[in-house]
Amino acid sequence: MTEWVLGDKVNGDKVYGDKIVHTSGRRPERPRVLIMSANVNGRRPLGLDQEHREIGLAIRGAGDPIDLRIADAVRLDDLQPSLQHHEPMVAHFSGHGSAAYGIMTTDREGRSHAVPPDALSDLFRVLRAGLRCVVLNACWTEGQARVIARYVPCVVGMRGGVDDDAAIDFATAFYRGLAYGQTIGTAFELGRNQLRLAGHADADRPRLVAGPEAADLRVVQRARAGSEW
Repeated sequence: MTEWVLGDKVNGDKVYGDKIVHTSGRRPERPRVLIMSANVNGRRPLGLDQEHREIGLAIRGAGDPIDLRIADAVRLDDLQPSLQHHEPMVAHFSGHGSAAYGIMTTDREGRSHAVPPDALSDLFRVLRAGLRCVVLNACWTEGQARVIARYVPCVVGMRGGVDDDAAIDFATAFYRGLAYGQTIGTAFELGRNQLRLAGHADADRPRLVAGPEAADLRVVQRARAGSEW
């Protein structure tokens, strides 16, 4: 593995064996993806650990170009500090959703609690700096996605209910696409295509709310053969 060490600021970068010496002394930061997830009491448990694992494997298989952060068992009071602490380029929520309110989490006493849709969109209005995409990988979140899209370039939500396995397959293919340098729009289509390949009936449930130019944004900038970025 390549080692990054403090360089010679006078004579420039050098390569010694497998060591790359950089004048800046800082390793370039990888784009950050924050996954916030929560099972809620009284609902069928979701395979959130499996989703974390599959997404992590997909990113590592692409060369680990994304800094994946996990905030598990997220309560209502954790949303603000999680976003402020990690400052993600992509903010992802996994868990239950309801037709009336969208995403669900728990309160301080562990009771299930709907996240007020207006308050959630306002949170992303306040903390939208650096955000390119929000993913609401939960049932009945298309309406929330459309409101959040007023402040964030790309937002993914689910139209109606979605099977747990389908949600995991979609997210895995989506983040694999981002890790390989695909645009957000292409990564979204790869996620939906994976649902079709796997024979899921939920292939039309994921919805991307974004303008044409916003869908062309990338999270990972990766040079391709015969081109310069």
